[in-house]
Amino acid sequence: MPDKKTDLTVAIATMGAGLAGISLPEPAARLVYLIVVQAAEAPSLPKHLRQRGDLHVLHLEGHGLSRSRNAALDHVATDLMVFADDDMALRSDGLLTLADHLISRPDLSFVAGWREGRLPRHGRRAGPHALGLSNSGRICAPELIVRRNRVLGCGVRFDETFGKGARHGLGEDYVFVADMLRAGMRGEALPIITGAHHGPSTGDLWDSPAIFDARLAVQRRVFGRLASLVHPLYAIRHARRFGRIGLVARFALGRRIGGDAERTP
Repeated sequence: MPDKKTDLTVAIATMGAGLAGISLPEPAARLVYLIVVQAAEAPSLPKHLRQRGDLHVLHLEGHGLSRSRNAALDHVATDLMVFADDDMALRSDGLLTLADHLISRPDLSFVAGWREGRLPRHGRRAGPHALGLSNSGRICAPELIVRRNRVLGCGVRFDETFGKGARHGLGEDYVFVADMLRAGMRGEALPIITGAHHGPSTGDLWDSPAIFDARLAVQRRVFGRLASLVHPLYAIRHARRFGRIGLVARFALGRRIGGDAERTP
């Protein structure tokens, strides 16, 4: 288990065979790993991981990325933690630099970096900036370090209706950040690279009806009744990505491809 000098746990979610493909950086002081494996018949830990003394494995029944992340919240032994995917190429230096910033700022409950290739070159987001509902939508969990004790103390968890394997196949990270902000926690983004994501990203899908509907559901979950004002702004901003004017108009009106617009409670 982590000793007193350990600051950060990286919680990696994987499914069955994905365990064999996990690649970790060289061991680093102050950094440990928890691999959460979901699968009824998961393979044994591959040799290159069995030789590591800085990781633990948790086998979890059921499926769903948010379910895996909630299990990690319950089981890690450090206060600071970050969530990662099994196809991430992690950078220990970036993760620990973010952790140091969070340790030095007791007023902050979470801090976000960037994945390789995502950091803006210009503008306000290219430098340090406070996080709020309007500028946290791009955050993915592998870039996000949280103070676990504050998160659990405020009753915040990942909403298991969002994320891969759930009813809505994306948006769990944004919903999680929004819930932290609404609970009174403060966060900041820094121009620090935490790693590279080499696999396909669900957020880059724009031709999937299910993902179209999930984007609407995320905005309703985050903004409630104000989502009807957010939908058209988002549709205009991403009009080229939607590709067809009909889809832009449909999103602006909050109408799912799978049916009429859902009622906002």
